[in-house]
Amino acid sequence: MPSSSHTAAPGNSKRTTLTVLAIALLLRVVVILFVLFRYPPGWLYTRGNEMGFLAQSLLFGQGLGSPFGVPTGPTAFIAPAYPILIAGIFKLFGIDSITSAVVILLIQAAAALLTIWLMMRIARTLFSPRAAMIAGLIWACAPPLLFIPTIFWDTSLAICALTGLVALVLELRPNPSKIVWLGLGAFCGLIALLNSAMVFTTVALLVWLAAQAPRGARARFLLAVCTFTIVFSPWPIRNARVFHAFIPLRTTVGEELWMGNHPHSTGFLDESLFPTYNASELAQYRQMGELAFTRNKSALAMDYIKQNPVTFLALSTRRVLRFWTGTGTQNGSLLFAIYAAFTTLFGLIGLWRLIRGCRYALAACFAIPLLVFPLPYYITHAEFRYRLLIDPLLTILAAYAFTTFATKSDSPVELTEPASDG
Repeated sequence: MPSSSHTAAPGNSKRTTLTVLAIALLLRVVVILFVLFRYPPGWLYTRGNEMGFLAQSLLFGQGLGSPFGVPTGPTAFIAPAYPILIAGIFKLFGIDSITSAVVILLIQAAAALLTIWLMMRIARTLFSPRAAMIAGLIWACAPPLLFIPTIFWDTSLAICALTGLVALVLELRPNPSKIVWLGLGAFCGLIALLNSAMVFTTVALLVWLAAQAPRGARARFLLAVCTFTIVFSPWPIRNARVFHAFIPLRTTVGEELWMGNHPHSTGFLDESLFPTYNASELAQYRQMGELAFTRNKSALAMDYIKQNPVTFLALSTRRVLRFWTGTGTQNGSLLFAIYAAFTTLFGLIGLWRLIRGCRYALAACFAIPLLVFPLPYYITHAEFRYRLLIDPLLTILAAYAFTTFATKSDSPVELTEPASDG
């Protein structure tokens, strides 16, 4: 059972949660209004213009294709869920219209609020109301996080989805029912359709959950595998039909690897090499076709890595450091680095406190996304926004670290402790 320091009246917890969410909403409304009145009407769509192009291709009946603004045929550069969402918004409110921009901003701000609520629920259930308040306030108020809804990409929804999955596996432990396993598999399939970079993390979390179940119930993990396959399989099936090749996730892997590993690499993302901004690359893409183009880039990257292993190791080391210090975006704000250094440092302290308190299963649940998710970015490029997907977990751990400083205790609440509503 939790100690008295971990208990709080449900009414107080609910008021705290509502207060934090109100602050988060107010600040994000201010940001949205600032964006709408400060920048030109189409500014949002420049924050990831491939998404707009893909949505238009869908609306015009051409399927998911032409990500660079000119007719180039089908693509598997980007997972389909977010472009489909944007296509729906464009159909209802107009292509690249101000109204559509407002709707997109509001949806992504709502995802940010749900993320904060999930963070506070996790922190309150596992640690204490104080930890929940600290974690919630950090995510409600930190300046680098206020502008996440203005990124015209799946970032806001992916952050929320991954945080929600962690919340689910923690609350459903130790013995989920068959129906729950089916639902978890379907949810992971949807996450993979939203952001294919999360596939391995979601699978690893399901494996963690299965490991917590009684030995006789572990076979239920296969139920999740089945529903995951059912939900996700239309994407690789479509890719096989369109490209006549097995493409389980995305075709862009080779392109991303080459952009991070070529003779003039710095470890930063060089957007000038992307077909959207490079006429020569676009011409090559159109001439070769997407699959041949990306396979060629992959071969070039692998040749460069084989011929320059020391340079590759140095670049990768640089990217690891940049990922965790928030300096992976070229010419990024100093606030990114300050914020990332803060949550990385204190998040790792919180994780160490869990390990020192012999809460190995709980520590593993937090560590899995922190270890697995960043791996592709260590060998390609480590933009600050990629790190944001695991930042809620680091923030929860950081809040836990702060509360242990105050209480001199390393003992979190048992995982089976019910969370207060709110």
